[in-house]
Amino acid sequence: TAPPERLTDTRMDQPEIDALRQLLNNQGRRLRFPDLLEQEFQQDYIRRYHSHMRVSGFLGVLAILACGLLDPFWMPEQAGALWQLRILTAIPVLGILAICNTSIAKAHMQPIIALCACLFMACVVGLSLRSAIPFNYFYAASISIVMLAVFVLTRLQFIWGCLTAAIMLVIINTGYAVIGKVDPRMLITVNFIALSSALFSLVGTFLIERSLRQNYLQARLLAFENHDLGEANLRLQYLTAIDGLTRIANRRSLDMSLITEWQRAMRKQEPLGVVMIDVDHFKLFNDTYGHLAGDECLRGVAGALQGFARRPGDLAARYGGEEFVLVLTNANPQQARTVAERVRDGILSLSIPNHRSSHGNVTISLGVASIIPSTQMSGPEVLLLAADQALYRAKQSGRNRVVVDGEPEHVSQGAA
Repeated sequence: TAPPERLTDTRMDQPEIDALRQLLNNQGRRLRFPDLLEQEFQQDYIRRYHSHMRVSGFLGVLAILACGLLDPFWMPEQAGALWQLRILTAIPVLGILAICNTSIAKAHMQPIIALCACLFMACVVGLSLRSAIPFNYFYAASISIVMLAVFVLTRLQFIWGCLTAAIMLVIINTGYAVIGKVDPRMLITVNFIALSSALFSLVGTFLIERSLRQNYLQARLLAFENHDLGEANLRLQYLTAIDGLTRIANRRSLDMSLITEWQRAMRKQEPLGVVMIDVDHFKLFNDTYGHLAGDECLRGVAGALQGFARRPGDLAARYGGEEFVLVLTNANPQQARTVAERVRDGILSLSIPNHRSSHGNVTISLGVASIIPSTQMSGPEVLLLAADQALYRAKQSGRNRVVVDGEPEHVSQGAA
């Protein structure tokens, strides 16, 4: 019945939630969050897509090498030189990908993928320049495939995509215009293919990243809302389980706990004890000191009772009005009586003044019952009834005393 942590905080980080909603509603072109949120997004991005980016790199190497299987059939004379280019590209790319599991590499996956993509583009340009006609056109056309694969499949972010596209265009023009010195018509065609592919690829990259960022914002909002919902449910469970005045378990919690402990005691064949407690002359106390003082008195008694319900399964609860119940697991009549005596002494030690009592302070009467449950019994209400009858005997015998159900009229009481 202890209050859950952060119970009074029903909304977490409301300013951050509002900022997330504002970012989510913003349909602008800027793919950038505030610094702290951007850092968290990048960490989440790496965690989600690190393996995806590595696999894309390995697939790129596989594609470069697999296409070389046809070189001996297409261009037997150039096959050796073409394979040299493939190997010179595959080895550094595989070396880079091999170290991508390190923490430093994980933090720099975007530039790593951009570097690998530029190596692939340089390889394709080299293959095109060294291939025989008409296969050189085939490799030139594959520039578009490389760009689409790099920008769409590798999860390369837009800013790195723009930088990679610019470097690729430099590589293409350096290869074809400076090194290869190709025909101007060929150069124009290749640039047209490269620019068109880059444009469409970057648009796709932009849309994908914007979608991923929106999904990230929605996921964070959902996490906050689920947390708030969980706290609200926890608060509701707490409020429905405790008594509003005394802040200990209420009658509903008592009934549920008794059913659970009754069944457990029946399985283990252990005694289950109950102490029913009534504050003596409480109506007179209320009439004398007022209802506010009466409420304080009940809170004090409840607080003291909680100290006697510390074992797993034990429970201190308000039964109703000025009556309380203490559930004691695995407690026989003698053990339950001992606890009840300590409870009676504990309430006396509170020294709550009550001039209408012969003792000068608030006292309590206690009825004790302990049963080993069996299938022949109707349920825990049998135990409550026995404790209630013992409590009635305690009150009839003069109050401020403990009476155990089933025992002879031997009572314990404080000094008059």
